[in-house]
This record gives sequence, C-alpha cells and structure tokens, in this order.
Amino acid sequence: MLYIVMFFTSLTFTGAVYYFGLMSKEKATEAVLAKQASHHLPTSRLGGVASLIPVFIGIFFIDSYIVYSLIISSGIIFLSGLLEDLGYKIKPIFRLICALISGFIAILCTGIWLREVDLTIVSLVLSITPIAIVFTTFCSTGVAHSFNLIDGLNGLASGIIIIVSVGLYFVAVSVSELELARLCLLIIVCVFAFFIWNFPRGLVFLGDAGAYTFGHLLAWVAIILIHRHPEISAWAILCIFFWPIMDTILAIYRRCINRTSIDQPDRMHYHHVIMRGLILLSRNRFTSEIANPLATVVIFPFSICTALFGVIYILDTKSSFILTVFFSMLFTAIYIYLIYFIRRKNYKKLN
Repeated sequence: MLYIVMFFTSLTFTGAVYYFGLMSKEKATEAVLAKQASHHLPTSRLGGVASLIPVFIGIFFIDSYIVYSLIISSGIIFLSGLLEDLGYKIKPIFRLICALISGFIAILCTGIWLREVDLTIVSLVLSITPIAIVFTTFCSTGVAHSFNLIDGLNGLASGIIIIVSVGLYFVAVSVSELELARLCLLIIVCVFAFFIWNFPRGLVFLGDAGAYTFGHLLAWVAIILIHRHPEISAWAILCIFFWPIMDTILAIYRRCINRTSIDQPDRMHYHHVIMRGLILLSRNRFTSEIANPLATVVIFPFSICTALFGVIYILDTKSSFILTVFFSMLFTAIYIYLIYFIRRKNYKKLN
C-alpha cells in the first residue's frame, strides 16, 4: 500500500511541476542553448525534486537507521543540485565538492566504507583506512555524477535509475537486506511515476538535484551491500551500474585525449551519437524529437542485459569480471563503429 500511495504522490507532484510550469526560466533556456542539449523547448528541471519528495516521505515508513543515514547524507548534494536547477549558477567544482561531502557524511553516519573490491592490488591499498575512506567517497561521487551525465535524453536517466534499482533490489533480497530492498523499491515506484511524464515527450526533466541524489543513494546501497556481504562480487555490482559508469569513463577519456577540461560538456556522449546515427539511418526522416526517445529505447536492452548478468552472477567474481571486460569491449567497439559510420556518411561534424 505504501508504494502505491508514493507512486501516485510522485505522479501528482511531477504532473504539477509540468502543468504549473514550475521552473527557473533562465535555467531552462540555458539548458536548451547548451552545447549538449537534445531538446528545443524550455522545460522544467524540477522533476527530480518532485519524485524525491515521496521518497523522503516514504523512508519514515521504512523506519531504518541505515536508510535514514543515506537520506541525511544526500542533503548536501541535493541542495547543490537544487540551487543549480533553480538558476543559481553553482560551478561544477562546487557540486563535486558537495558530492564528496555527502559521501563523507554517509561514511560518518553508517561507519561503512569499501575495504574490498575484488582486485588484489587495490584491496591491499584499501586495507589502509584513510585511503579506503577517500576511495569510497570518490566512488560514490563518481556514480552520482555519472547519472547526471546521462540526463540528456527523454527517459534515459530515469530509465537507467529504475534498471539499476531493480538490480540492487534483487541483490538486496537475495542476501536478506530487506531495509535496503524497500528503499530500492521506493525509488523504483517514485522514479517510474516521473518516467511517465519524462518519456517519450520529455515534458519534465530530472535536473541536477534528482540525478545527483538518486545516483548517491544507489551508490550507497551498493557500497553497503559489498561491505556487509563480502561474498558479493564488486564486478557484478559494476555490471548493474554499467551504462552510466562506462559513459562517464568514456567522457573523461575523450576529453583528456582532446585536451579539454573534463567538466566541459560536449555532444559526443554515447546517447548523442546514437541519436544522430538514427537520424542518419532514417535519411533525415526522423526529427530530433523522434530520435531522442528512440535512442533511449535502443540503449535500454544493453543496460538491462548488463544489469541482469550482474544479478545472475552476483556471487561469482570470475564470471562477473569476464562479463565486465566483454561488455566494456563491446561498448567501446560499438561506439567506435558509430563514429566511423557517421563520419563516413559525412553527417555533420562531430565535436
């Protein structure tokens, strides 16, 4: 009953954001004009806030100290994202610092950090507590930012959040972490309600507050699971989070190669390339409004597949490692081919 009520609460709040046009018009216009923009009309970025409010309400019914701790720790990163969504220009470095602070607060509240990641050399280093704490905060920060980076297509970020949450839900249930499972289920129903408004027409967006906060919460569900259950493979968890993490790694690599700042946006994210590839394949019969949600549909099977294998092999480190390597190679090969294909057809200059 709780989840049904929270679903309709999220659905109503998100709908209200759309119908009443709750947004920073300056920020919405800036988002349309941004280099990485994939939409053409000013759209509210407060959908994430609307879907997070039911999550914050729902956790009181879960009544779990560990869940309370995660919500408390997300406060700083949520606030920095909210200020950005409201039109206050919060520099990327400040948002990064806020994400690091949120990660550190989570460690203080839970007493949990990563000591083992199924990689011998790294695990030896993580035996040194200060290094392990710093490593954990950077991991949670990286995951939070990765979800924000994929918030570029209709339904993509929210859909991936749902996929990752479903994966973590099954993992949590399998090891009897029912409090974490309930949190994942709460996130699923609230984000799915948002998804209905966001896909396929992009009537409202997650924004920084939503993407950062949901990313932070899911990262910490994974960290707690790995900490409490050493039998869980960190590589399998990586498979569950595969798409946002790999897209972020690719973005950092691409910007380093091009000698540009890693916090500078571009239109070379995987979803941008797929979107332009679809327009090309359709011989321009697909407008960007059609290619936008269609690119999300193309991405979902890959993300579902990696998450599914992550759940299946959650206790099998060797198989999970092999799958991670295989999916990474496939991910990279497809991206390289798409770039080659688009350039060969002389379809717009990619930059």
